[in-house]
Amino acid sequence: MSSSKERVDMERIGQGRTAEIYTYSNEHIMKLYRMDFPLEAVQNEFRISELAYKKGLPVPQAVSLIEHTTSRAGIVFERIQGITLLSLIIQQPELLEQLAFKMADCHYRLHCERDAEGTLPLQKQILSGAIRNVRLLSEDDQARVLSYLTTLPDQQQICHGDFHPDNVMLSEAGDQYWVIDWMTGMSGDPAGDVARSWVILMSGTLPEDTDPAIRMGFETARESLVQYYIHHYMQLSGITREAIESWMLPVAAARLDEDLPAQEVEQLLKFVQERIRRLNEFNHFI
Repeated sequence: MSSSKERVDMERIGQGRTAEIYTYSNEHIMKLYRMDFPLEAVQNEFRISELAYKKGLPVPQAVSLIEHTTSRAGIVFERIQGITLLSLIIQQPELLEQLAFKMADCHYRLHCERDAEGTLPLQKQILSGAIRNVRLLSEDDQARVLSYLTTLPDQQQICHGDFHPDNVMLSEAGDQYWVIDWMTGMSGDPAGDVARSWVILMSGTLPEDTDPAIRMGFETARESLVQYYIHHYMQLSGITREAIESWMLPVAAARLDEDLPAQEVEQLLKFVQERIRRLNEFNHFI
């Protein structure tokens, strides 16, 4: 862990909702978090990334934590030469099925590792904390979802918590991949982690400045991507569709605690309210 002065020669090579990515050296990049982003969340990503790397998972090595860079925290990571699965899906839609299979294979391999030492945050604690924060749900609905969450399985497998095609990078040769952005890493049930990916793929939106042609390409591919990914994951893992779907309600409800575009919030809220209604009807007949 170290501190550093801001480097004025850094070139920005990417950005997301929480951070910007800059070149740092030939071998390293810096993930520089946006102003006022909680330092605790940055420290958490550094710690979880270190843990995942030590376990031999396909993650870039977290080299140092920079706590103050003009009031913005950052992490210096090993530089990976590759392209995200999302970019490949948009650029080469004819490879959609093959890339969805790679995504499923990568996710399954993560889930084969256990957090036996109990060093990661717990899936149910993360979800329940987020659900309690969602002001769009009534207290009764929150209580209903939280009660339902307690009935789901407890496991100790390593889960990413935000696994989607923009967080998987593939080497140019296509023979190696890396999983990035471990801020939401947790210990829990793989079915819940896959449900989270399903919800993101179902309702997630691309950044506002995305080229309209790219946006249209992604929208066209979205449904097929979900089907291929879920189908292949089930084949690899033996986990049933029912087991994955059982996590959809709490995962979608927890996602409402995130800073999402209005369109995505509206879609998610409808989905959550419909699932709560079904849950209530089901219990009414028991």
